[in-house]
Amino acid sequence: MRFGEQDRNFFETFGFLKVPGAIKNELGTVNNEFPQVFIDRDVVHRGTERTMVLGFIARREGLSRLLEHPVVEDLLECLLGPGANYIGSDGNYYTGDTKWHADGYHKNGLFIKVAFYLDPVDGESGALRVIPGSHRLTHPEWAARRAAASEELWNVPGDLVPATVLSSEPGDLLVFNHNLMHSSWGGSDKRRMFTINLCKHCTSPEEFDELKKYLADRERDWEDLTEFDVIRASPNRARRLDQVLDVRALLWPELNRA
Repeated sequence: MRFGEQDRNFFETFGFLKVPGAIKNELGTVNNEFPQVFIDRDVVHRGTERTMVLGFIARREGLSRLLEHPVVEDLLECLLGPGANYIGSDGNYYTGDTKWHADGYHKNGLFIKVAFYLDPVDGESGALRVIPGSHRLTHPEWAARRAAASEELWNVPGDLVPATVLSSEPGDLLVFNHNLMHSSWGGSDKRRMFTINLCKHCTSPEEFDELKKYLADRERDWEDLTEFDVIRASPNRARRLDQVLDVRALLWPELNRA
């Protein structure tokens, strides 16, 4: 599967892409590795609220290999260009609704989330919903970016806000801009999903400062050095950490980079 200019144009315009069947051949490994991360961390999902493990893919070799999956690598090359940075991941058992929000407010650089849903989901069962184009930080700000206050603003419940529903099957891949407004509604109390967060290789002081701010806001994500060992086991994956580890050394010099 190859991605090209039309895919990049779509992503830049609407803020998301769906790639059906991207990792269908890896589902056996992924389904085995997913629960093992929670077991290894002694984290139990009780079904009453979201359960999350940070640094998720870096805790198992089978999940870390997704960083060098041909489809993922082609996608990153298309959307982010060469040298994209790995900036974290999380694994989740979801329960209930996720209200409208964005994962960032980045004025410099390009930050994306690659999401893998391991259960079939649609509009009634927890599928990702997005407001196309809401990743653009216009001035004055587009009112759609205030969708979390939909009832107050428009007398519309959150699940009825006009949006694109990205129904997906296990093996599909969804990618979206961190600035994009998104949510999910309905579904079981143990929906499995994990994400990989990445950003464009920094080529300007402004982009480097944006990366520093992102990591500084997530200090607890970067305290455990063991996750780097798994990613760095492959030189092809290790290159995704070069700028991130440089920033980490600047932010927390007391922590040993090695």
